[in-house]
Amino acid sequence: KVSDSDLEKILQAAQTAPLAAGDDKTTHLTLVKDPVLMEEIRNACMLTSRKTGQKIDALYGAQAMIFVSATDISEDHIEYCNTGCIIENILLEATALGLGSTYIWGCLKKLRKNEEVMKKLCLPQGYEILSAAVVGYPAKPLAPREISRKLSVTEL
Repeated sequence: KVSDSDLEKILQAAQTAPLAAGDDKTTHLTLVKDPVLMEEIRNACMLTSRKTGQKIDALYGAQAMIFVSATDISEDHIEYCNTGCIIENILLEATALGLGSTYIWGCLKKLRKNEEVMKKLCLPQGYEILSAAVVGYPAKPLAPREISRKLSVTEL
């Protein structure tokens, strides 16, 4: 189980993310650490491998999950950019604490369709989940690794 102290540090890091126009009134965070609810979310998000047909835990066995939700989604969808900044801060802080973490996106479509679980998330009226991150103890300890450029870069 991820400690409450570590989760508080992660939430604090999320709070420091830059938001377009300082818009913190339309964004909401939901921390799930209850093991029973995590299992319900895990089951709702379960994916099937296209290659093997086997079930895949889309939450990677994580012990906690933080949802980023928003309301009054603007025409330019800047809320998704805000969400990306918030999630990045969550991932960076989790890594600094020696925890494993990852950005969750693909399985949320399934979760949004599960009315029973969505109700248990207690989102404020009018808010919708834009993205999420999971955190937990990694199967193998985190270690520095060599990172090569993956993206194409134009240097001028």
